[in-house]
Amino acid sequence: MAGLSDIEWTDATWNPVAGCTMVSPGCTNCYAMRMAGRLEAMGHAKYRGTTRKSGGRRVWTGEVSLDPSALAAPLEWRTPRRIFVNSMSDLFHEDVPLSFVREVWEVMEKADWHVFQVLTKRPERMAGAFSSAGLRPLAHVWLGTSVESADYVHRLDVLRRAPPARGGWWG
Repeated sequence: MAGLSDIEWTDATWNPVAGCTMVSPGCTNCYAMRMAGRLEAMGHAKYRGTTRKSGGRRVWTGEVSLDPSALAAPLEWRTPRRIFVNSMSDLFHEDVPLSFVREVWEVMEKADWHVFQVLTKRPERMAGAFSSAGLRPLAHVWLGTSVESADYVHRLDVLRRAPPARGGWWG
């Protein structure tokens, strides 16, 4: 479901969504593809069908799995944490319904003792969700985007135009 993390810039991960689609060259070596394949092999249902073997490695199939049972996890963590949201997916993937994005956002709004780190390769959908899904900027939610090369610097411009939050970050 979720838990403490070995990622140096965060304390915990929270994955109410699993699975993704490769959208740019920065996705080629995504650690989450390998991890999703391992979790599927271990019998974790939400990862079933999210990856396939290609050229001896795991790649995303484009299947996305929503996990409503994971939504409440941050509300149960009483000690403040920096939480990486969807380390195994992208909250703003085109197949994640905006109604589910809103549910995730509502949990983040309630759990205001945490800092949530939301990283996306789809900043256009993220920015649009503020109006189309009725999301409000939250000071404890850090919005970020991945910029793997000069060809994707435009993602930063989209991030800059998104409603202000406490911190914008990129990787």
